[in-house]
Amino acid sequence: MAINKLVSIHTPIVDAMQILNIDNDKLIPLFTRFATIAEKQIGSAAIMELKRKVLDINQCVACLPSDAVRVEIAILGDQGENCDNLLRTFCTNFRQPDTYGTAENTFLVVDVGDNGAGLNFGTVPFHIQNNKIIFEVNNYDGQKVTVQYLAYKIDCDGFLEVGENHVDAIRCYICWMYYMGKSNMNSLEYGKMNTYREEWNRECSHARAMDAIPNPTEWNNISAMMHNPYAGKSLSTGMFTTLGGLYSIY
Repeated sequence: MAINKLVSIHTPIVDAMQILNIDNDKLIPLFTRFATIAEKQIGSAAIMELKRKVLDINQCVACLPSDAVRVEIAILGDQGENCDNLLRTFCTNFRQPDTYGTAENTFLVVDVGDNGAGLNFGTVPFHIQNNKIIFEVNNYDGQKVTVQYLAYKIDCDGFLEVGENHVDAIRCYICWMYYMGKSNMNSLEYGKMNTYREEWNRECSHARAMDAIPNPTEWNNISAMMHNPYAGKSLSTGMFTTLGGLYSIY
């Protein structure tokens, strides 16, 4: 099964400059902005990087990392910043709570017993605004909250990394925006602008469809879930997915 490789965002930029027959480095910052907009419009979480961070709560506010795009799960307390998947680690010694949360904007409060054998659950209302988590109660000042979030991947030079299957779409978007910015276009240039717009829409849809195909690890997880005798018994307390729905834990 093919693996979608990551490439620098400069790859579609160079491709676009060659197609447009442009040899002007002064346009690189503008094309980089076009490419970044295109990548975010494709909007795939499949190529994002999973991170976790322990945040301080002060005056009912916890500031999210600047690279955070989507918050996957938040748990009160310092759960560490190692590479483990917070949701999977947390559910390893899971014990079903007495009540279920219904709101998406709730924290999963974890209270580990003295012997570490049990977990107690509750919910804390919050909302996210201006890259900050704002609590709706002030009982947690001075405490910490651990968040697991998705961020765009950055290469060693500080540039965005994109999926190899996104390159064609991003290139078409750059070319479309380039012609959109031209004044006094002739009929030939106007036709090229429309062509690149149509190609962008088609390639963008194709990139999203390719991202939706499970990778080998995801296929293994699906297979394990389908053969799990407890499949169908789920918990959705204060956990929400990147798509806004509640997590189901099998």
